[in-house]
Amino acid sequence: MSNFWLVAKHEYRNVVMRRGFVIGTAAVPLGLALLIGMVILVERSSENRLPIGYVDQVGFLDENAQPAAADDEERIEIQAFADEASGVQALEQEEIQVLFVFPPDYPETVKTELYYLEKPPSNDVWREFDDFVRLNLVRGLPEDVAYRMLEGTNVVVYDTASDREFSESSIINVILPMVASFFFFFATMSAAGYLLGVIATEKENRMMETLLTSLTPGQLIGGKALGLLSATLTQLTVHIVTALLALKFASPVIEALQKAVIPWEYLGLLALFFFPAYTLVAAVMVAIGSAAVEMQQAQQVSGIVNLFFIAPFFLVALLFSNPNHPIIVFMTLFPTTAFLTVSLRWGLGSIPTWQLGLSWVILVGSTAFMIWAAARIFRAGMLRYGQPLTFKGALASLRNQ
Repeated sequence: MSNFWLVAKHEYRNVVMRRGFVIGTAAVPLGLALLIGMVILVERSSENRLPIGYVDQVGFLDENAQPAAADDEERIEIQAFADEASGVQALEQEEIQVLFVFPPDYPETVKTELYYLEKPPSNDVWREFDDFVRLNLVRGLPEDVAYRMLEGTNVVVYDTASDREFSESSIINVILPMVASFFFFFATMSAAGYLLGVIATEKENRMMETLLTSLTPGQLIGGKALGLLSATLTQLTVHIVTALLALKFASPVIEALQKAVIPWEYLGLLALFFFPAYTLVAAVMVAIGSAAVEMQQAQQVSGIVNLFFIAPFFLVALLFSNPNHPIIVFMTLFPTTAFLTVSLRWGLGSIPTWQLGLSWVILVGSTAFMIWAAARIFRAGMLRYGQPLTFKGALASLRNQ
């Protein structure tokens, strides 16, 4: 068992010290930091606290009905002008940042005129003035009705099948599955490709024979797979921590993120499917690398096999239009497509519990079988040095005890 951990430790160090791994791990934090910095810079540069001007040719707006703000310094003053000429003059003298003109037939027609100098109004200006107009429109209504009109609608959809709810605060449930799916694709495919390269290359240059004099096939393959998994989890941890910090710093600036709620239930489900899915990919690559004679041959075969793992990406249109289509349900249950399909479906609606349970059982069972099969194919491939292991020969190695 000590040899197993030595192999895992050695493989982990080899992976995390590679230039590509370091760059890939650092790229996400640096990219997010740059993105958030640019967003904050744009927000700060476009910040303008000059008053908002308006001309009311109808006479229904009360200048004193200013929308409330948590901090008076955050509120933009709204100033009335007697006519359009005086308002435009104030705008040209930069006493106000924007001028709204309400025609005499407002609100029968909701058309208004807008004046600004160089840059169009910021979101803060639109939001502040919109609150001001709506506050004036509901002035004559009962207090409870006026409050409901000002608050607007907040639709929450409850799914009785999964006991989940979908609202504005769960918008991250749609974004996160796409991000997680692409991460799984790049992380597992790159790690599995590295494992495939190690097996095929060491077999090709006969280094594998030297290693097997002091290691069992299980210790060698299992240690390499664990080392790669640990490296992948290290990278994943760095990216998750970075994402959480990014949410913390970006929330005060990006309004949509202020209502976002981290879906811990989804993250737990993701972890439940990630580990067996990753192990399945690794076992498949070990089998391919063991059966192939040269690295080029192994890469050609693995390229075809990878299509079975990324198939959900080719049916994204169907998945978005009908997440419960029989083909989508089949891909939820099929072991190679289970992780990506479950990840993508989660953000679009509910997945029946029986499908999740059955999918996980099939995935774990398939992974256990593939580990056993990969060990046998590896053993058979080592006995046929210089000769490719055909499909018929692989099946024979599985039948032999």
